[in-house]
Amino acid sequence: MFVYSIMKFRVEIRYKEGVEDPEAVTILKNFNILGYKGIRDVRTSKVYYIDADDRDEVSEITSKILANPVIHTYTIEAIEGSSH
Repeated sequence: MFVYSIMKFRVEIRYKEGVEDPEAVTILKNFNILGYKGIRDVRTSKVYYIDADDRDEVSEITSKILANPVIHTYTIEAIEGSSH
């Protein structure tokens, strides 16, 4: 009997330092319009939770599909206790 070892991975994608984050720029402008003058910077990221049995496959889809390597950086973490 073959037992699958499914893991849950957390993939976080964010803009590289020096690359403008358009959503964060808009959010910061809105904070200022609403009177929140103490907020100096905002950064956004996207988080994906992926169930897979191969970390290499998650890495490949992240670099080829989910993230643009020119403007994004990303991290992939296996979530503890996620193996079945």
